[in-house]
Amino acid sequence: MTDWGTGFTAVDAIGSTLGGPQVEVELVGPHLRVGGRISLGRFGRLSDRVNHSRGFILMSDARLLKRNGDPTPLVLSELYVNQDEVTFIAVSHTSPDDRPSTGPAGDRPLIAKAPRPYVVFTPGHSISGRIHVYETMSLANFVDASDPRFIPMTAVTTRSLADRRVVSRFDLLLINRTQMTAIAEADQSGHGPGPEVLAVETG
Repeated sequence: MTDWGTGFTAVDAIGSTLGGPQVEVELVGPHLRVGGRISLGRFGRLSDRVNHSRGFILMSDARLLKRNGDPTPLVLSELYVNQDEVTFIAVSHTSPDDRPSTGPAGDRPLIAKAPRPYVVFTPGHSISGRIHVYETMSLANFVDASDPRFIPMTAVTTRSLADRRVVSRFDLLLINRTQMTAIAEADQSGHGPGPEVLAVETG
């Protein structure tokens, strides 16, 4: 995440999320699916932008979508969405700069991250993809962590639990940690979950 220095205040945090480049996203919650744009503000990546904000996420030119992702006629110039009601934020196509870093992290410069295949369950979806984690991190340690709140996943497939015919694929997805109900590490071929499945408290 961008280092703002010791003088960075809460007022700066709000201002830092306004303006700047915009990213086309889909935002999905238990009772909402909407497409639109989120401004990156001063941030270089969507994950940093989302994890640095609090309360509501501002979307512009927000179009309400059907459960299967088809557009509806309803378009709103601005839509504020409560973070607590967001299951995930997804990007269909990304540039390399949008993806999670696989190199050393800024807060732990000597420990690299590597992508691992996971299957994640939320109240409404099963989600399979890759999460970039520290190479030495166990699944138990991963689920016990509280930060970041929105976890980046790449090469993602989502399936609706209400209608298994509703399948979507995204280059990048940010899943809300508080919406996770279960998680398993898939085998390296990506064909199924491994033996360890952990329930995650939803708070």
